[in-house]
Amino acid sequence: MTETESTGYDGLSSRLVPEAELRAFLLDCFGVAGHELFVGHDDRVDEELRDVPRDKVFAAFCTYRPTSGHFAMGFDVGIEGRLADRVGRREFAERFAARFDSYVLYGDTEAPGLWTVILADGSRLLAAMDEEDDRYMLYAATAPVPGLPGLRVDEGLWRIR
Repeated sequence: MTETESTGYDGLSSRLVPEAELRAFLLDCFGVAGHELFVGHDDRVDEELRDVPRDKVFAAFCTYRPTSGHFAMGFDVGIEGRLADRVGRREFAERFAARFDSYVLYGDTEAPGLWTVILADGSRLLAAMDEEDDRYMLYAATAPVPGLPGLRVDEGLWRIR
């Protein structure tokens, strides 16, 4: 039997989710116990793990940070393979977007320079983005994005390989 390798789900959310809500979502989404999950702000990870034994392994390890531009928050979730078997990358983004009524950007198998965006209603589109430091701005997408009326719609992005 082949075991799925550990992986990471990283992305951007149009909504800044409070840590307690993010923690509750991750517990529910992955079906893990509280002691199997770490959630912390990027800038405070060392401080929050100060009293945790160095050999402690978490099934899911999530850090988040505020961002600017079209996205309010970035997140990185490292997960054990068994959790990836339960919830795939796209399903994770769909659940996140629906739960927090946001749009979520993530990367998977898109052409270089393109990203997948999941809207709160579960629909999926491709987008192109400019990023500088922690400022992320979409400049084109294959369909309109709620709340971004000036965003250029370009269905030709689907044809980029």
